[in-house]
Amino acid sequence: MTRAEKGFTLVEVLVALTVTALMLTAVYQTVSSAAFAREKLSVANARHHMARIVTERIGRELQSLHFVATDERTRFSGGITGGDLELLAFSSTASTPLAKEPGLPARISYQLQATQAAGEDRYRLNRTENAILAIESGRVYKLADDLTKVEIHFLNNGSWADHWDSQVTKALPEAVKLTLTTGTERDEAVFRTVWQIGDF
Repeated sequence: MTRAEKGFTLVEVLVALTVTALMLTAVYQTVSSAAFAREKLSVANARHHMARIVTERIGRELQSLHFVATDERTRFSGGITGGDLELLAFSSTASTPLAKEPGLPARISYQLQATQAAGEDRYRLNRTENAILAIESGRVYKLADDLTKVEIHFLNNGSWADHWDSQVTKALPEAVKLTLTTGTERDEAVFRTVWQIGDF
């Protein structure tokens, strides 16, 4: 009887199964790593997109800043102090239909709202816009979510302050620096932007 008629021995079958199992394990690990990398890249892209939207919107509105030192309606204020979670408030001519009076200066406010995710403190960045002469407050809508830390500073004579109120200073800061942090300790992402107010 020839070998072809006898078939494979038990040892040969076991060797073939072992090699197949090793190959399948390697393929699975490759596919799993690729899927993990793709998911991580997707999260990173979403965070960068969020930061770009926030910084572009605030920057565009600061470029159209409307300020008169003697007019309280154009007050420029900001900073996170104590229980006050109003990040930034100012008047701008870059109003949207939300102000209900397009073309006129609008009062714009960015506020932080404390939230919880998986037992950890998080922040949501909300934006409100009203016509500068409006009596009732405008609609609040979410601009960014799942922020772990938010910092804002104002440049004045070469030093950064963590709070600003034009009613006290009677002037605008030279620049505004915003830092947004998102993610966990293992995959933390920090976005920093500085706007020169004096150039506007």
